[in-house]
Amino acid sequence: MPLVTVGAQLAGVTCVRIDDVTAAQSAVNHLVHQGHESIAMLAGPSDDPGLGFSSSLDRRDGYRRAMKAAGLEPREDLVAASAHGIDGGAEAMAQMLSGDVLPTAIFAEYDELAIGALRTLRRAGIPVPDRLSVVGVDDHEMASVVDLTTVAQQVHELGAVAARLLLDTLLDRLPEPVDVVLPTRLLVRGSTGAPPRP
Repeated sequence: MPLVTVGAQLAGVTCVRIDDVTAAQSAVNHLVHQGHESIAMLAGPSDDPGLGFSSSLDRRDGYRRAMKAAGLEPREDLVAASAHGIDGGAEAMAQMLSGDVLPTAIFAEYDELAIGALRTLRRAGIPVPDRLSVVGVDDHEMASVVDLTTVAQQVHELGAVAARLLLDTLLDRLPEPVDVVLPTRLLVRGSTGAPPRP
């Protein structure tokens, strides 16, 4: 059966995706360049790498790499995981707020988690970005509504490229599977700023 995947890598199958490691590094580097050193991560449940859906694992890897490259050691007490989605992000942020250490910045591996985190922070009376900065990945359609800084992927272009590759496969114009990686870009909005002064 002719098959093209979007976002997931499967052995021997044509794929169109972003580099999730680089996307996460871009988000964390933005926070580092603003002066943040205490950067926490909100994560969803790990995807099953056996199915090829490794974006969660790759984004976590990107977070760790960016932290280490900046000379900052990733700490397990600054990682909170919950279900995917806005409610999961709200719950993960609540976990973070109940801990002993409140970071100055949050990297959420998906925008939905970041949006949930913003909701929890607003309800807790913690100003964003004056006290805590938040950045996500994907450029979800609600990201601009909540003024979320994010690393955008070109969703429409991913679909268009995948459709063209599927047609090429059906017409025998694509002799072997290809792995197409589209670029991402950082969109700086109002949810990130310099860390608060001591």
